[in-house]
Amino acid sequence: MGVEMGIAKEIRIKVLNSAALLTILLGLATAAHANIRVKPSSVSFGSQAVGSTSASQTVTITNENRGSVTISSVASSAAQFSFSGPNLPVTLEPGQSLTGAVTFRPSAAQSYSGELKITRANRSAISISLSGTGTSSGQSSGGTPPVAPAISSQPASVKIAAGQTATFNVAATGTAPLQFQWKKNGTAISGASSSTYVTPPAAMSDNNDQFTAEVSNSGGNATSNPAVLTVTSTTVAPSIATQPASQSVIAGNTASFSVAATGTAPLSYQWSKSGTPIPNATSSSYTTPAETTTDNNAKFTVAVSNSAGSATSNAATLSVTAATLLLNSSASSVGFGSVNLSSSGTQTVTLTNAGNSNVSISNVTISGAGFNASGVSSGQILTPGQKVTLTATFTPSAAGSASGSVSVASTASNSPDSISLSGTGVASVSHSVSLSWTASTSTVVGYNTYTSQTSGGPYTRMNSSPVAATSYTDSNVTAGQTYFFVVTSVNSSNVESADSAETSAVIP
Repeated sequence: MGVEMGIAKEIRIKVLNSAALLTILLGLATAAHANIRVKPSSVSFGSQAVGSTSASQTVTITNENRGSVTISSVASSAAQFSFSGPNLPVTLEPGQSLTGAVTFRPSAAQSYSGELKITRANRSAISISLSGTGTSSGQSSGGTPPVAPAISSQPASVKIAAGQTATFNVAATGTAPLQFQWKKNGTAISGASSSTYVTPPAAMSDNNDQFTAEVSNSGGNATSNPAVLTVTSTTVAPSIATQPASQSVIAGNTASFSVAATGTAPLSYQWSKSGTPIPNATSSSYTTPAETTTDNNAKFTVAVSNSAGSATSNAATLSVTAATLLLNSSASSVGFGSVNLSSSGTQTVTLTNAGNSNVSISNVTISGAGFNASGVSSGQILTPGQKVTLTATFTPSAAGSASGSVSVASTASNSPDSISLSGTGVASVSHSVSLSWTASTSTVVGYNTYTSQTSGGPYTRMNSSPVAATSYTDSNVTAGQTYFFVVTSVNSSNVESADSAETSAVIP
């Protein structure tokens, strides 16, 4: 809905969305940039006390092109000048304006200059020159009383549709700092303490409300003329701002669609599936029931309406993939080999969810004497791709072969997953290995003996200090294992020789 405002010097601006833009202009010099009009072309703040903030100066950018223009950013080249305005980027349609405020806060007693650079998407930037002089406290006051505020630009009346916001601006001169307080029908508005005030979304009951701004400093105060807010009941038909997006889900899951629309409130929504209205699907978003593959490629649309008309969204496609429930194990059988009685052997198996849906493990069952399993519990849920490690143990209580199994029951289509177990219990037998070697031809104080279960080492020393004899007995060997041995000689400086040739022994 278009809104027209009259201001000083017969300047008129047309604003299409007063909720997003500031709309009060200063009647200053005009600079045109390829059909983009900027007022003013330069801003001078004069003298300002160091550390204090000047009264704001208004800058307005108007799109006089036939097409839209996007203002990407507005920034000052000098830190002493600050710009405030609507959130950017903002797209201006033909005839629309964007208004902001520039202030000056000098940090030292000196002259300052800079540029306010207005960046447009895909176009050259526009610059407004800025200047001001910082003065010390003594220079600023000069021993004279402060100058009371005076309204230099009155707030303009605004006409909007119900549900929109209105923006009022005021400009004043006088000794800084200046304080602002906006009032509605004579009553102060909480938090409205800057030179600009944006109303909440208006209702018809706000029609003809009057807004004034009181500006004050230590020298006095001034109150602006009242600006009248006119609220009309004009209704804008809906328009789809954000289309619903297509969704892909696995059977058994739900899908959610959403839409964003503009237009005069209240807006009504009705979702349809493949052209048929869905009962109770009457909000800006819709979540389906748990889906099946029969709904694959279903089309979802939403119609948005108000008293001025309706708009229907593009169709969003739902893709439904059949659920696959697979629980795979890294081994179908596990052998523990020979394990001494009263000892334990351990093996691990990895279970992986190889499907596209969650798999729930309902039970883990162990059979066979001496076998046990841990690491996987009943009720455990594995997401697609998730792994869990099952640890199986064999603790024989009697000599001889033993067999068993682990059965993992789940919601997977290949349930139960069975893993066979086997092992042999052997009685503990005391074994030892006797080593002997030829004495070194060099002068030595003794010998070190080393053992390993891997040919080539690494080796572990068996004696705590060098032995003087040329023999050694290893009593810490286990049945069924192979051991490898080397010997070194040690001189009086505790320097070891290189390793002897390696020898091995197989324990029965």
